[in-house]
Amino acid sequence: MISRLTTNFGNHMQLPKSPSMIRPFLLVLALALSAPLPVFPISGPPLRTGLWMTQPIEGGDKAGAFEAQVRTNPHLSGVCLHIGWKDIEKEPGKLDFSAIDKSVEVLRRIGMKYELGIKPGAETPPFVYQQGAKSFEAQVKNPNRRNFGGAVAIPVPWDPKYQENFSRLIARLGERYSSDPLCVSVVLTCANFMSKEMHLPKTPEDRAKWSAMGDYETKLLDVYKKYTDEWAKAFPKQQVTLHLSQVLRLPPSFFERIIEYGVSKYPERFTIQNCQLTGRREDSGTLSYDLVQKFQDRAHHGFQSVAGFSHGGERMGSIEMAVLNVVHAKGEYWELWRGDGVKAETTAAIANAWEEARKLGYDGYKEKLIADGRYQEQSRGHHRGRGGRGRRKAGLVPDG
Repeated sequence: MISRLTTNFGNHMQLPKSPSMIRPFLLVLALALSAPLPVFPISGPPLRTGLWMTQPIEGGDKAGAFEAQVRTNPHLSGVCLHIGWKDIEKEPGKLDFSAIDKSVEVLRRIGMKYELGIKPGAETPPFVYQQGAKSFEAQVKNPNRRNFGGAVAIPVPWDPKYQENFSRLIARLGERYSSDPLCVSVVLTCANFMSKEMHLPKTPEDRAKWSAMGDYETKLLDVYKKYTDEWAKAFPKQQVTLHLSQVLRLPPSFFERIIEYGVSKYPERFTIQNCQLTGRREDSGTLSYDLVQKFQDRAHHGFQSVAGFSHGGERMGSIEMAVLNVVHAKGEYWELWRGDGVKAETTAAIANAWEEARKLGYDGYKEKLIADGRYQEQSRGHHRGRGGRGRRKAGLVPDG
């Protein structure tokens, strides 16, 4: 860039001949060269828009019911398929794609787009540890999970034996599904706990164990760069979607460096996702929401509900406030929990509210909610920082 600039100066400008003019000229040149480079906007249209439904990949004879549910809901744009690594590879190199294939075949018959999400972390096959991969022992602290209080193990993300096996899996997945035009996204998994989000075990005891391993921030950054490239290489036409969430107590700059890396290398495909969307209040002030806001003009981005509206609404809040949060950040797509996604009346209500909010814009829709008495103020004393201890004690923040 600098060489081009100086060449252009040489081609189109003549150096001043008077000594008294040289110093001002050099000052102007130095300022021109030191000016920050322009920040380029998102490159290309989004590959995902509209309402999507999360769907676990299940074996057995459940494909028929799944197909009927998707076919009868005209408000869905796509399905987010997810499965644990250990469910498709029980022996090293021997991959069983039959369960994925059944779900994909259903969507192909319907002509429905889909995303693939493979969970390592606690879903890592036992053979990886038997081969010598280092494990991290932890306990499930999220009261919203069925195995709350149970002991689980995850691989240390930078362990070479773990990476050897997981990288092989990614390559094989790409060989099988990347050519399918209905497969438009994959989740950037690599360093995970109980889900596809970036969570890692984070109790004080857990943090002490991570610290004992050295500079885990740099090691994790290298892991995310490596697997951004590996997922992008295996799926060259798909979105590579990072599910943002707080990792230990790492600062926002850690996440920004990962996003900057992905956006700089894959500007048309790199995507960031907030998985803590609520309708209880405005979500500004939380780490993942603020990152989406900061990068909304540079990275494709979307949301996933933190809970289901059909579960009583207390944990998720109202459809209208959730829509306000999506519109405020110019969300491209919205992933609903399966319980909401299979109900046409629920998705219709969400779609209608989202369309109204898009037409009115953030400020106009907020004014409407205030006038209708549906706007939820931020509660006093509620901590919106990255720790989120109050929300976690109430069971409102996933622990991974």
